[in-house]
Parts: sequence; structure tokens; C-alpha cells
Amino acid sequence: MTEIDEQSGQTAIPRKLNRTVRKLAAAGEEPVLIAPALLRSQASDTMLAFARMGMMDRILGYLVTSRKSVHFVRPGLAWDKVQTVPLEKIDDVEYVDEFHNNTLKIRVGDKAESIVFYDDRDGIRFYQYIKDRQWQK
Repeated sequence: MTEIDEQSGQTAIPRKLNRTVRKLAAAGEEPVLIAPALLRSQASDTMLAFARMGMMDRILGYLVTSRKSVHFVRPGLAWDKVQTVPLEKIDDVEYVDEFHNNTLKIRVGDKAESIVFYDDRDGIRFYQYIKDRQWQK
């Protein structure tokens, strides 16, 4: 996971994400955390296997978290597919099988979506960030 350094503002943004991160920054959505991750509902079994095994050479999606929203980005050749969920809409985040498959579930109202992280440490950082934000409310 790429954590943005608050003091210097420097980070190594994956090249695939440059276009989207620039657009988000222009819209006031400076990234705080960037992690390779997939939405379970948009991934095939093969894609999920790549993520669970942590195959960093086969990254097919990213979770970009800003202070206002969570963005799920699937980089493409001509354009990127971006889904956005405002942080205030997230009711809860929970582990699925407690660390056994790098998966977290976010709840928005009565709906839920599973996020499969390529690295379980990224999931832990995201979980802590969301829980800290909820605690601060």
C-alpha cells in the first residue's frame, strides 16, 4: 500500500493510476492510501486468485482512499473505471474470515461489498483508517 507522506506530499503512485489520481486531486480528492485490491462483485475467479496469492505483477484494480471518499479503480487503456463511495456513507467495515483471505466487507446502508486485497497488511491499514474516521465522528 502506498501511504501519502503528509509533510512532503511525495509518494510513488503506480503508473497505471497517474491519470485517475491527477483527476481526483484536481477535484479536491487528494489520496491518503492507495492499495492493490479488487471488488469481489466485479472480479472473475481467476482475478480473485491472483489477488489472494498476492501476485503483484498481475494487479488488476486499486483502492484509492482520500479524506472524503473511497475510490475503486480498474485501470484501462483508454479510460479507467472508477466507483466512488463517500466515507460518510460507509456504515461499517468488517473482516471476512478474519485474515484468512485478505478480504474486508464494507457496509453502506443495507448493502455490502467485499474488497479483496493483494496484501493483507493493506487491508489492515484500510480497516484502521476507516475505524479511526468513524471513531472521530
